[in-house]
Amino acid sequence: MRIAVLGASRHTGQSFVSQALASNTNIELTILARTPANLPFPKDQLCQITVVQGDALNKNDVAKAINGADIVVCSLGAKMDGFSKPVDMGVEEAGIMHILDIVKETRADTPPRLIMVSSTGVGTHNDVPWLVRPLYSLLLSAPHGHKARAEIAIKNSGVPYTLVRPAWLTNGDVTKTYRAGDGVRGYTVSRNDVAHFILNECVLETKWVNASPSIAY
Repeated sequence: MRIAVLGASRHTGQSFVSQALASNTNIELTILARTPANLPFPKDQLCQITVVQGDALNKNDVAKAINGADIVVCSLGAKMDGFSKPVDMGVEEAGIMHILDIVKETRADTPPRLIMVSSTGVGTHNDVPWLVRPLYSLLLSAPHGHKARAEIAIKNSGVPYTLVRPAWLTNGDVTKTYRAGDGVRGYTVSRNDVAHFILNECVLETKWVNASPSIAY
């Protein structure tokens, strides 16, 4: 199984790559990285990864990374720095649009499955607890706008997909105690548990094809 990962250099994408390599399954990983020398993986993991140097904002770079992939995992997102303006705003939307364009142009008959890390509260607040809905509206309206447009484009593309919608992300360990499903509400979930869910329920199993599961504790 060949998997391409966009957004593998940090957070959920990084954890997914590490867990996939440790799973002892027949997974071949290709990742897109702006600066391969700065990748956070130890040498024993890097030697098992095909690294394509490039930028998710560059369509040609994305095409090289996803070439021949059975599954594309997109874990791109803006970098939040407190209350300052996010860095790389809209990168997930741009990356998704490139992926969909490339698939339409080159693999319309055999599209890869696309797994996107989105968020609870995108498009609707039905999966967000009442107490934190004002916080989501205040802090996340702009990045969620990009994610919402990406979600709509994916759903309208005809490409098989899974939109993973985690609650507020934390840096906790893998607990396997998360809940996942349509409209699941919760306050937090760790990036490591989201990566565990993607690997075990979306990649190694096909439980959530053409679905948008929310995930939280």
